Amino acid sequence: MLALTLPLMFSSAPMQARQRAESVREATQQSLKIISARKINPTTIEVLLSDNQRMTFDFYGENIFRVFQDNFGGILRDPEAKPEANILVNNPRKTISALNLKDGNDLISITTGKINIQLNKKTLLMKVINLATNAVALEEVEPALFEKGKVVLTLKENMQEYFYGGGVQNGRFSHKGKVIAIENQNSWTDGGVASPNPYYWSTNGYGLMWHTFNKGKYDFGASEKGR
Repeated sequence: MLALTLPLMFSSAPMQARQRAESVREATQQSLKIISARKINPTTIEVLLSDNQRMTFDFYGENIFRVFQDNFGGILRDPEAKPEANILVNNPRKTISALNLKDGNDLISITTGKINIQLNKKTLLMKVINLATNAVALEEVEPALFEKGKVVLTLKENMQEYFYGGGVQNGRFSHKGKVIAIENQNSWTDGGVASPNPYYWSTNGYGLMWHTFNKGKYDFGASEKGR
């Protein structure tokens, strides 16, 4: 299984996964391009965008990576928590046999022994391929959207794909076609959330965790089928 973590470093309001952006905002985001990419250390790739923003891919293992982007500046770091707390376990990194980067005309390709990440330079869209099966595990259908107080990630949903996780989501375990809240509602009734977790996993072969303590929600095709 592919696992990845995503940061939400500058938001105090809920983020929404798989929410369709407004057309004006889409046009602004889609005007961005990828200029180049470089390997800055044995586990990290840095991608430069046309607005001088940077996207960082930090690998914790052959099939575990973190995507970090802070449009207000700053380097890769852990999210703030009050009181102080950590999301990841101590020393979470595993050995990476190889991390290869190919900067082509249209694609940025990042490859380990188990996965291949493809970034379209013109659209910013990301695709992750499981090298054991040559199947696409994860695929963006819109570029990540950064707004004040919110970040939106929109992924493709397959017809036979199902989603699980999110912590204690009372009365629910399979989330396809539903929206779940990642916030402690202190509710033990049906539909309430008592112990949320920002991690979910898909039968398509990947897991995703937002590396943040902020509230949010996951929309698993409730608003729009296929995303």
